[in-house]
Amino acid sequence: MCKINKSYWTPVYGRKGQAWAADFVKYMVEIATHPVYAGMPDAIKDDGKIQWEAPSNRSGGQYQYTHHKRRDWWREKARTIDIDPESDQWISTVAKRIHPTGEKPCKRCGRVMRIGYVYPNGYLQRRFYKTFGKAFEFDPLEPITSIIQRVNDQFGNVKLAEFQTILATPHSKPPADLDDLDSWLSWLEEKFIPSEPPLLSPGAMSNAPDRFDGFHSFNLCCRKKVDTGRHDSNMRSYTTDRRVFEYWSDGDWIAADRMMGLIASRFRKEDCADGSEGPPTADHIGPLSLGFSHHPHFRLLSRAANSAKNNRMTFQDVSDLLKMERVGTQVVSWYAKALWDQRKKDVTDEELALRLSKQMRDNQRAAMYLLVEVHRSHHLTFLASLLNLECADFKTEFQNPRVRDFVTVFESVEHTSRQNKYTAEQKARRVRIGLEALRTYGQKENRHSSIVTELINEQASQHLSSALGALACANKSISELDTTLQKALASLGPKVAEKLLREVSSSIPNLNEIPEFQEAKEKLRLAMGEIASEISDRWSADRYVRTNCEE
Repeated sequence: MCKINKSYWTPVYGRKGQAWAADFVKYMVEIATHPVYAGMPDAIKDDGKIQWEAPSNRSGGQYQYTHHKRRDWWREKARTIDIDPESDQWISTVAKRIHPTGEKPCKRCGRVMRIGYVYPNGYLQRRFYKTFGKAFEFDPLEPITSIIQRVNDQFGNVKLAEFQTILATPHSKPPADLDDLDSWLSWLEEKFIPSEPPLLSPGAMSNAPDRFDGFHSFNLCCRKKVDTGRHDSNMRSYTTDRRVFEYWSDGDWIAADRMMGLIASRFRKEDCADGSEGPPTADHIGPLSLGFSHHPHFRLLSRAANSAKNNRMTFQDVSDLLKMERVGTQVVSWYAKALWDQRKKDVTDEELALRLSKQMRDNQRAAMYLLVEVHRSHHLTFLASLLNLECADFKTEFQNPRVRDFVTVFESVEHTSRQNKYTAEQKARRVRIGLEALRTYGQKENRHSSIVTELINEQASQHLSSALGALACANKSISELDTTLQKALASLGPKVAEKLLREVSSSIPNLNEIPEFQEAKEKLRLAMGEIASEISDRWSADRYVRTNCEE
């Protein structure tokens, strides 16, 4: 390992830079030389500079693959401490568990904060004020353990009992035998905080493998100040769900995004379907990760319930989706329609809804495989034409939007034509995220590759080959646009890529304008029909029936 040269590190954030620079540099050196991070790829550059950041979008140079090498390092570290690198949130779990001190300084202001979920968020603050009033000083950057100690100092043990209600969540409740400060503090540190409850926020968000230590450089104290996209007002109005792009979902994404914005603003005081405390979040009744479309009908769920639902459908979801279909709503994306149509009427209870969820998930993985193959053949213009970019050409307004039985409804939708800078920005972002998702999906190790290989039978492979053959016959202008898109996506950083993509977004043709595109999509649809039959035939297989089936 090269020797660290600290002279390279200088303040980069305003007049307060000098005050905190030494502390943050000291922290970086301690982390980079700590035994727990031994073997971190490309830790120290040839010039002695710590390579603290390893973004995934580097397009060239000596350290182009540092991000991927570090992900492999984190994966191996997980195995050494008995964490399954295929489990949910495995990498953030590893980052928290191996961190030497459990706290870190903020790169902007120098404030040292714990990395765990110890700081009260807005939900807890509202509960707190409801019980104690606003006369009691409440600091959202103060650990919950410190707050409860101050309550004890001011009111005594008698008020500690109030936390039985304040800290209750749908999935846990403080034990009834917590009757003094010591027992409360022990329970908080040993049980409540490690469970990462929805009432608390982490002092630093996990960001492995992008950062050396696995955490964002800016702590909770400054993240919203430095990252303007995290401002409260901006976050509330920012309703585009990037999963729509990553899962290549069909649907009027502008209308759906508009409804998500209404839920975050006009419907903030509506009740949650799960009975938990609001404000509610927008739950896709048909999960995007299963191949359902992004449409403006959402169920209002609490944040915790929405997160816990993950990529599973309930029997109620299937029933609601069938009702929507009967009135003309497109509830499923093109690549998932065949399987949905084959099995949707077989769902008569919760177990069968879960079974179909598992099958739809495998179907979505197979669809991603086909799209990845198209991506590898560099037919990027065709792929972009599948993203429904034309939706951005219209502004959407709902007539009489409201909530009925916890689901968003409306009388009608009005579309007004628009062509402005924001239109191009939306298209560029959708293209970048969608194509980047295919690139990374094709690169990463996938534990589900074996089942996908089983599902893609000879007929499906032939249809895929026919689709690629049709695309190869497209005219020269399409090939030139493919090259332009490829160069834009290879640019360093998403901002540069999107700037270049904005310049060509208006040149991406509608799928129906190019005969070769129509033929290719039809062949891919036929391939997904073959795959759907393969999956449907396994309706009673252990993979889908057993309750502990891997997701």
